[in-house]
Amino acid sequence: MLESIEAPKVTARVTLGADGTMGVFRVKWRRITGAWMMIIGAAVVVAMAALASLVIANYVEWENGVDAMQTVATLTVPPAICGVIMTFVGRWVYGAWYERSPMLNASGLLIRILGFVVTAIFGSMLVFLLATGITADDQTAAAALGIGTTMGLAIIFLGFRMKTGSGRSYLD
Repeated sequence: MLESIEAPKVTARVTLGADGTMGVFRVKWRRITGAWMMIIGAAVVVAMAALASLVIANYVEWENGVDAMQTVATLTVPPAICGVIMTFVGRWVYGAWYERSPMLNASGLLIRILGFVVTAIFGSMLVFLLATGITADDQTAAAALGIGTTMGLAIIFLGFRMKTGSGRSYLD
């Protein structure tokens, strides 16, 4: 009785190529490295922003606000700038600027978020410095915070120009 029952033949084929042909799966280390560099760079910027916010909120007093702001800026700004640079280098390592439009949109969003964080941190430090009063000793710190705020705005602008579908790109 069991010999007369035939099982249906099922063929399964894995297609990896765009044209339906079999292909070999390869890990693209360049893409993985670039993506991780972008993620780590963004994490550094967010971590430095969070650290600066926590220190300012918990430990800064009005009497010693200027000195505390200079210390916070000295400790958090260089790693944040390195994180922004690492994000841009990661995007460059990832490559395929126009062919990877979903990645381009995600990178544009990430860069816009980084720009907003940088602008908010530097801008709030500058406003706090202005509120405590700028003396001759604080002119360098005020200029650096103003330049940092302007750089954050430039990063936001760059992130908005990276969006696909807008007919514009940051490379023209």
